[in-house]
Amino acid sequence: MFRSYTFSFEEVRPEIPVLIEYLQIPDSESYALVSEIVEKTFDELKDSKEIIGGYRVLDCLEVNMREGIVACSAGHLHTGRKISGYMKGSGRIALFLCTAGKIFTGLSQAYQQNGDFLEAFVVESIGSATVENAMDKVQQYLEEDMTEQGKKITNRYSPGYCEWALSGQRDLFAYIGDHPTGITINESCLMQPIKSVSGIIGIGDEVRKRPYGCDICNSASCAYRNIRRKKH
Repeated sequence: MFRSYTFSFEEVRPEIPVLIEYLQIPDSESYALVSEIVEKTFDELKDSKEIIGGYRVLDCLEVNMREGIVACSAGHLHTGRKISGYMKGSGRIALFLCTAGKIFTGLSQAYQQNGDFLEAFVVESIGSATVENAMDKVQQYLEEDMTEQGKKITNRYSPGYCEWALSGQRDLFAYIGDHPTGITINESCLMQPIKSVSGIIGIGDEVRKRPYGCDICNSASCAYRNIRRKKH
């Protein structure tokens, strides 16, 4: 069963200091150059009802760190050695999906077609921050539920990062099964809507939520590299 949560934009709207990091703006004075675009975008998103996320909890049967495989009741996830190591001790796993909705794609494309590339970049950045905020809430709800059961959770990890091939999306979506998020993957395993996230969270007696040290991931092109370092 997929447990889902829907959020209003106001519930997960990015704080300005966080958004400044996503926009890669050096200081608050420079933010003034895009503040009007941000406020306009916030206004356009205020009635959005497309922000939805959730998870399916499955039994974790085995963690093979040497092979980089997490075996669950639905099948095998080839997460790579690093992530499988973080799943060690998990009795269950939560496979999650979360999206900020199609509206961000539509707004960004409209701006790009008009040659308004700065506006498009701002919309994309707001979308990235929004879906992460929404997923933070989903993870918080999972953690609260597991705490009541006397369990702990790990941090969340996604295909395309930390040695987990993006093609891992196929198994992930297959094992999640039916869900109400509207998220799909194309032949390249990219998600639609674009501003969506997916992945795995470990659940167990001895697991722990490790900090997101960028040293665990060799992706030098990751847009969230410095942001995650600051947040954690």
